[in-house]
Amino acid sequence: MYAILCFIISVFILAPAVYAKYDPASVPNNKFGIHIVDVNDIADAATLVNSTNGDWGYITLVIQEDDRNFDKWQRVFDQMRRLHLIPIVRLATHVQGTSWVIPSRDSAEDWSRFLNSLNWPTENRYVILFNEPNHANEWGGQLDPEGYADIVSLFTDTLHKTSEDFFVMPGGLDDSASSDGEALDAATYWSRMLAHASTVFDAVDGWSSHSYPNPGFSGSPYATGRGTLYSYIWERNILRNLGFAKTLPLFITETGWVHSQGEVFNPGLLTTDQVGNNLKIAAQNVWSDPSILAVTPFVLNYQAYPFDHFSWRVLGSNDYYSQYGAYQSIAKTSGTPKQRERFTFATRILPSTLVAGSTYTVSETLKNEGQSILSDQEGYSLTLKTDGKFAMVSDPLPILEPKQSGTVTIHIETPGTPSLFTYALELTHLGQATTIESGTIRLVPPPSVSVSVQLGWRSVNTASDATILIYDDKTLLHKVNGVNLKEGQATIEGLRNIVPDKPYRVVVLVPYYLPRQAISKLSARNTKVALSRMYPLDFNLDGKLSLADLLAALQLKPNFIASLFVGP
Repeated sequence: MYAILCFIISVFILAPAVYAKYDPASVPNNKFGIHIVDVNDIADAATLVNSTNGDWGYITLVIQEDDRNFDKWQRVFDQMRRLHLIPIVRLATHVQGTSWVIPSRDSAEDWSRFLNSLNWPTENRYVILFNEPNHANEWGGQLDPEGYADIVSLFTDTLHKTSEDFFVMPGGLDDSASSDGEALDAATYWSRMLAHASTVFDAVDGWSSHSYPNPGFSGSPYATGRGTLYSYIWERNILRNLGFAKTLPLFITETGWVHSQGEVFNPGLLTTDQVGNNLKIAAQNVWSDPSILAVTPFVLNYQAYPFDHFSWRVLGSNDYYSQYGAYQSIAKTSGTPKQRERFTFATRILPSTLVAGSTYTVSETLKNEGQSILSDQEGYSLTLKTDGKFAMVSDPLPILEPKQSGTVTIHIETPGTPSLFTYALELTHLGQATTIESGTIRLVPPPSVSVSVQLGWRSVNTASDATILIYDDKTLLHKVNGVNLKEGQATIEGLRNIVPDKPYRVVVLVPYYLPRQAISKLSARNTKVALSRMYPLDFNLDGKLSLADLLAALQLKPNFIASLFVGP
């Protein structure tokens, strides 16, 4: 029984961490977003959705199978990370004739590998499986709910097996479409999907809805029921009636009104001011529903038919219609989505042995191997947790995006009592601490160094006015004046601020002699350092040999000069 218990405990301790998606509603969430078709619009999208104290809004965008370029999309995700935007990626195939090609079953693995190769801005990787398949031209010219159900099941399973961070949603349907041979009623479509595969929606993580204000994308923001902003409620009721009772996190990834402006002015449509007013009404009355996790109206910028009347950007201009400002003015939340945080030092930054009652400045290279951007501006701080009275401050943290490295410098003061202490060096962000180094530090009493040197060829090898310097690289740690060299030896006690077993430069200065130095590791107790013979050639006392020493020697008595070489 003891062996079995040990085995079970070891399984829990040694089992690798399992990544899994989180509930977006479990953290502060800025539900406002926008749908884009051009990644060059990302900066303008950030200004729109992260306004009025908002942060980490959503962006719905499309990746086609013939555009799976790692470098391109990693740059896009990196930009979204910098601008605090959460991507919702809708998968797409390619157009053949007048229809979007049906995704092949083999492509599920290709999509999973590609999407998994990217470093996403957040833990949750939001993925929508294609678009409005209840339109034949969106599904290879066919109306095939059964085939789409198989694709949803396959892609969901494949993505989840690749990484549990994938947050998978089926494609939104056109709720206002009727069964006319070119489209299929949404309720009928879902009914056939569930009849073919009753568990098709059991494994998905969220629900994508296209709750447009119809008819004609021009309906009232107060209207309810199917074909309105409240279509998502009608969708839920239909699914419940079909036996799917689970309430999934809701993402309204398409919605919005058309306006009169476009390639051809249409006075029968709403003005952009009216669209802006409708957006504010919707935000207050419809999208305030706490079950809605994201709203990304269609579309930020579309400069040509067929979506020019949806475009929020003025055609042929860098300006935006008034609805942009209206949406921008809506009060938003400062979202804090979860990000995987992993930082590693190249080597240990804090030595395992230090001297009690000392101060140190230590630096080491830190690599960001997570999803977030490390910086003071992002709210990161470095703290030292110990069971002793250590004091620590850090220099400003380097700005490190994922895969980047930079130098972290900390200043530490140790307690005055020698002992063994445990510690953890932590990066704190949004109230969460990530340990980047932990271990023990042994504090030892201040050690000593004993130096020995030969002054010229003197038999009486003494001096009463020597100076001993100890350098850490170019930093002077200790300077002891008036040292008595007896028989060429002296001991300096109470060395603080050194790291035992680390090399230091020990310099001995004696008047009229050229300086001597040696590089030696200073131990935790006493270190003996033997320096080379010192030559009495520094007659002008400037610490170096030059022509000036010859001129200075002419001013000294010959007997004195001789005593420097061989003694009295």
